[in-house]
Amino acid sequence: ESQFGARKSCSGFWGPGFGDGLLAFGTGVPVCFSPPLGLDLGADPPPAFGVPAFGSGGPAFNSRLPFWGWGLPLGHGPRPRWLPPGGALTGAARGTFTVRAWPQVAVVPFGGSVAINCSHSACPAPETTLGLETSLTKNAAEAGGSWQKFVLVNVSEWSPRPAICHATCGAQRATVTATILVYRVPERVVLEPVPAVAVGESLNLTCRVAEAAPLANLTVTLRRGGETLRTQSFGGAAAGSASVAVSHLLTVGPGDHGQDVTCHAELSLRPHGPLFARAAVPVKLAVYALPEPPQLQAPVRLEAGTAANASCRVVGAFPAEDAHFSLLLDGRSLDVAVTEAGDTLTASTLLSPRTAGLQELNCTVAVGAAARTARAQLHVYRFPAPVLELSPVPAGGEVTVRCRAAAAEPPAVRLQLRDADGGVLAEGPQPQLELRLVAQREDDGRWFGCRASLAVGDGTVTKDTEARLAVLYMPEMEASSCPSNRTWLQGTREALTCGATGNPAPTVTCTRAGATVSTQRPELVTRSRAGTYVCNATNSLGTRSRLVTVRVEYEPSLTESGCPAHRTWVEGERRELACRAEGDPAPSTRCTRDEGPPGTGGGRAVSRSDAGRYTCRATNKHGSALRSVYVSVEYEPSIGEAGCPARRLWVEGTAAELGCNASGNPLPHVACAKLGDPHAPPASPNVTRAHAGTYQCRATNAHGSALRNITITVEYSPVAVSLRVVPSANVSRGASFSVECRAEGLPAPTFGWALPPAPNLRFGADNRSVAVARAAAANRGVYTCTASNRHGRRAGSVVVRVDGEPRAQGVGDTGDGTSTGVASPASPCRPAESRLALLVSLGVLGAVTVLGLAAAGIYYLKTTACKKGEYNVRDAEGTSEGARLHRGDAGGRGEVFGIQLTPT
Repeated sequence: ESQFGARKSCSGFWGPGFGDGLLAFGTGVPVCFSPPLGLDLGADPPPAFGVPAFGSGGPAFNSRLPFWGWGLPLGHGPRPRWLPPGGALTGAARGTFTVRAWPQVAVVPFGGSVAINCSHSACPAPETTLGLETSLTKNAAEAGGSWQKFVLVNVSEWSPRPAICHATCGAQRATVTATILVYRVPERVVLEPVPAVAVGESLNLTCRVAEAAPLANLTVTLRRGGETLRTQSFGGAAAGSASVAVSHLLTVGPGDHGQDVTCHAELSLRPHGPLFARAAVPVKLAVYALPEPPQLQAPVRLEAGTAANASCRVVGAFPAEDAHFSLLLDGRSLDVAVTEAGDTLTASTLLSPRTAGLQELNCTVAVGAAARTARAQLHVYRFPAPVLELSPVPAGGEVTVRCRAAAAEPPAVRLQLRDADGGVLAEGPQPQLELRLVAQREDDGRWFGCRASLAVGDGTVTKDTEARLAVLYMPEMEASSCPSNRTWLQGTREALTCGATGNPAPTVTCTRAGATVSTQRPELVTRSRAGTYVCNATNSLGTRSRLVTVRVEYEPSLTESGCPAHRTWVEGERRELACRAEGDPAPSTRCTRDEGPPGTGGGRAVSRSDAGRYTCRATNKHGSALRSVYVSVEYEPSIGEAGCPARRLWVEGTAAELGCNASGNPLPHVACAKLGDPHAPPASPNVTRAHAGTYQCRATNAHGSALRNITITVEYSPVAVSLRVVPSANVSRGASFSVECRAEGLPAPTFGWALPPAPNLRFGADNRSVAVARAAAANRGVYTCTASNRHGRRAGSVVVRVDGEPRAQGVGDTGDGTSTGVASPASPCRPAESRLALLVSLGVLGAVTVLGLAAAGIYYLKTTACKKGEYNVRDAEGTSEGARLHRGDAGGRGEVFGIQLTPT
């Protein structure tokens, strides 16, 4: 162990460690040279000499390592490098024999120990010697074949002579020197305290370093915050330990307040030894400013027992938070409240002296080492208010007015008796003034003032007392204070006030019908408050009365009683739209129509155009009222063409509805009956032919009735189609015949034909008949007539035979030339027979009538289907020239039509 700390080992090396806050570089930590610790060993080391390696704090030996340079901790100072033979420290040489000393500069604390290794090169002589010459106490330590370690103990010389390593090899002798550097780490580093300094002033910052050596290796640095103020070294200083002081003159500003001043001392033994550093405890700068004296604001005079505010203000005090205010009144401390506004500080207090006399008010502001004071004089006085004495007096009596003052401090009081205009009635320093006068009624309420003046310091304090003279007399009620007629507005708040004069002051009461009403509190004005009131003014001397009439005005109103909202007039009568409104003053009323022509004005005959909505407005100076009035005009019924057309066209089978609209108010009742027919039309929902005829409709209401005739025409589709062959349906060749077609329908039907094509056909003018001249075989067959109008169509057929063909009685064939269907024998035309088979099949499924039509179709097809040529084909469905043969059966098959063919 060393005197500085416990042994610390690493790979067989050890060295001293330093504590007590000292930073040591290159010593005080294990010196580890093994490569795993990250040292750069450079080139491969040469073979080991077996020479010991030393750290700076003591011997460290490892026979496995070659000779090293100065040992430093990892990461600090120069990196260790191998020292090859011949590159170590060398001394004088004779021939090839050399001696070496390590370290060349031995660093040792004063009073401590240090080791020096002496070694030599190979020597062929059998006898060699190795030693160390020094003035210091030494001890021999470990040794080897070519080396010897010597320990210098208790080094107590500040500048010892260099130690000399010497060796002999036979007749050869070699020497080398090693310098010894003795040091002392600074015992302490201290910053002298600094006082608070005013802004702009300068102060010395002094740092003292106690007992350090060598001073040439010492550096002292003064810093303010992070800024370096001064760095001082001591090159050329005398040897030995000494104390030093470093100073710096600093001019402070506001920014220096609160800054830390630090001092660092560094003892650097590099490159031979460590770096030691110590720091002083920082000191904090205190900077202040108080550039202006405080300003004291306080009253000059103050009455004892009262309170007044005082304040003390200072501008530019720094730092504001360190400013201290002290306010004293006559030596007594006052409570203060400090406020800050910008760079101004204000201390406020409340002055409330209890004793009279001259007192001093002091305000002192202190910041840092600066303090400033402001003073003011306060005159405290005691001054009661004067007293004015007046007694009531009846009119014509004498009265004495007295003005007197109580004791005051100081006692210099002067009195004045004054009137309302400021005139002085009496004056003097005496404690009491008197004034006598005869009171008249007009003196009632006369103002008198008593003023007391007190001289305080350089000024005067005055106090006033006032009073009014009371002259007693009976009540009086003037028109100006109690008007006989009053007009109020409904909805406002009014009081029946009535002023009366008199002394003592009279009481006024007002009554109506024996009931007392309030004369002070305003109440809501209603129409019920209108009327006459009796007001009495009474005091101890008597009573006076006055009549007061109240009129209540109000804005108009329109009510149902004066202006009914619904009116019913009868056309032709003389009427006027009048509305009676309530209101005071009486309102004017005017009614106007909302839409359409202007409203009725004056009495005139009522017309239907007068019906509608009207707005009636009643107006007076207080406002207006609106009311909506609806006028209904009643009149007898009328039936016009628009609502009840005189001619109607109905269609059979449609819905039957005989409507007839009539005008009239009230709405008339309309009833219709058929003329000349005692029996009513059939009660059928649909139109029948029986509905045709003339009807009379009657519209009736409370004011009369109206009549209108209506003619109804019923149209229907063709019915009862019949054909007649003249002279007969059995025609001889060469004979002439005609086929006539008749049918009913409305409108009258038109006729179309489906018949065997032949060149000898001639149709009647109205197409009701077809004539055939010189009948031939081509004229035989089925003649079908179709009657059509806009409501439908119907067909009938007849079979004509030429040259006595066998007669086939068909359905509807009457045998006398009129028929609706025929039958005919089969034809050799196969396609026709195929169609025949189809028609026969349909006929089997149908009724007997359908079979007859099918037979007629067979004959027609047999007589026409085998005729070759070009024909115009017209679809019977869409024209009036086709004949419907029969309807489809229940199986859903379509209708069958005859087709008219005409050659082209």
